[in-house]
Amino acid sequence: ITFNGKSLGVFEYEGKPTALIGIDLRQTVGSYPIVLTLSDGRTIRKNLVVGERVIAKAPLGIPDKLGGDTPEAEKELINTLVQEGALISAVPSGPEKLWSGPFRLPLEGPIVITDTYGYSRLTGASTISHKGTDFRASVGTPVYAMNSGTVRFTQFLRNYGHTVIIDHGLGLHTIYMHLSKIDVANGQSVSKGQLIAHSGDTGYVLGPHLHLTIRIGGISIDPEKFMTLLSE
Repeated sequence: ITFNGKSLGVFEYEGKPTALIGIDLRQTVGSYPIVLTLSDGRTIRKNLVVGERVIAKAPLGIPDKLGGDTPEAEKELINTLVQEGALISAVPSGPEKLWSGPFRLPLEGPIVITDTYGYSRLTGASTISHKGTDFRASVGTPVYAMNSGTVRFTQFLRNYGHTVIIDHGLGLHTIYMHLSKIDVANGQSVSKGQLIAHSGDTGYVLGPHLHLTIRIGGISIDPEKFMTLLSE
């Protein structure tokens, strides 16, 4: 299966061949081709129509530990966000499906979402997209793997704090940020529900929480939408 000329990983879901497509927050409105090539060489062509997304905006300051609300701190923030984004984008994904069954949330209940995916944070003269979901979690709250996979990244980042990335195969990553402690190592295999970290307030935060990003083929998508498709 290809989407807009890009090959997608295919897996079986509810008895049907399935692929995950990540649509960028700022994907240009229009019609994009999906082509399914069967084992006998036949092809099926459809179009996926991407509509306009209204992006809300809200102000967000820079915490004092990162320099406060100054032009110098804003410049450093933007530059280091680009650098950290490149590190995350370089994290590989294996060609095989590593997850099994539905995904679970990374925290135990009760679940409280404090910031949703997709709005723009106005920081000084800059606009920063919030490409994840924030969950209320005090420092030290256990964080669990959403499904089985391989740990591909465990590192402290200036803005994202202590960060863990799990590769679930076929281009699917779950990313856990602002952690106080990491309990897994690079290359380690993890199972669904395994303790991987503890939440915190490291990096660019105004208070403790867990930031969750889900990426498909390098595209950060809405974790809440993802969970409506592949959750318990």
